Amino acid sequence: MLPSYRQDSALTAYWFPTSAPASDRAPAIIALHGCSGALDSKGKLTAKWKELAVWFNREGMHLLVLDSFTPRGIKSICEIPNRERTLGEQERREDVFAAIRWLAARRDVDSDRIVIAGWSHGAQTVLKTLDRSDPFVARQPTQPRAAVAYYPGCSATNRTPDYALSAPLLIMAGELDDWTPAKACVELAERLRAPGINNQTHAGIELIVYPGSYHGFDGTAPVTLRRNVGNTRSGTATVGGNPEARINSRERLFDYLAEKLDRPLRLSHAQRFFTHTQEIPPASGFARYDDANAVPLGDKGRQRYAHFLTLPKPKAFVITEKGGWFMSADNVNAISTAFSYCPQEMTCWLYAVDDRVVWEKERPRRLSVATDGETSHE
Repeated sequence: MLPSYRQDSALTAYWFPTSAPASDRAPAIIALHGCSGALDSKGKLTAKWKELAVWFNREGMHLLVLDSFTPRGIKSICEIPNRERTLGEQERREDVFAAIRWLAARRDVDSDRIVIAGWSHGAQTVLKTLDRSDPFVARQPTQPRAAVAYYPGCSATNRTPDYALSAPLLIMAGELDDWTPAKACVELAERLRAPGINNQTHAGIELIVYPGSYHGFDGTAPVTLRRNVGNTRSGTATVGGNPEARINSRERLFDYLAEKLDRPLRLSHAQRFFTHTQEIPPASGFARYDDANAVPLGDKGRQRYAHFLTLPKPKAFVITEKGGWFMSADNVNAISTAFSYCPQEMTCWLYAVDDRVVWEKERPRRLSVATDGETSHE
């Protein structure tokens, strides 16, 4: 919890400090969720943010995931038209500056190297937070060093006549996005790059539009039509990941941070994105990795394992004692994430990791999960 901007309430935030010595003042990233919020259907922080924490922490950066919804009793605003929403980018902008104030007061944070990164509605909040033509923004004592916005809606910003950036901004958008169309962001970038009074001290904007990509291109979910969307004319939007755009966008994210924070990256992209944080158990010899028929599940479970085979690494597949399954893919925390889906009262075992089966036929030899998140024998 941290104090709100007006200090009349508390904000919910999740703090993931880097393991750098306390004497080192490290950069900090503030992450802003989209219209669905920061939590999953069980009220837990979604795995996406935990994976981001690992990536940033490995680079010597703190991560603060800011939850603007839970303190206000909100779960989602995706279904609500813009004009009917009780929470917008302006209120969330106050949350951002409250978070910046909290970070700047910490002895382990470099207040000159605070970055804000947002997704969808959170990305629109990023645009609002960087508007140096707004007196509220201009009078803030600590400004972000740089910002990243994933598929924001740029139309409202285009209607702000004197809009200008207070910090460098990277926008990443999908060419086929029909929820927050990239065209408006292209227009915004062109306007901000044009010569004029408002751009004489312009901080700089970079826009990348990924071909063949929809809203949420950096995720792993299949492309689907989402219904009951409150701020599109049709009430629907196409959402889903694009493997090539996912890889390219997260590589650009870290290259951009290295440039703007003037800090070389510690890890290669391969080390950061494709290496498990937990030790991978050896293959058990139970079955070939690609043999879905050998999986000790029913037909539906075997079908899901066949789908698992198509997913990107790092990945893990877990089987429950009641014949169910859980999986996680494209996630450096894949093993612990897959186990985290297993109810506390149920035993789960690790079946496969990446391209190896680790399942043992004898129950006592199977790998379950310990309280510290490490795999162990039952």
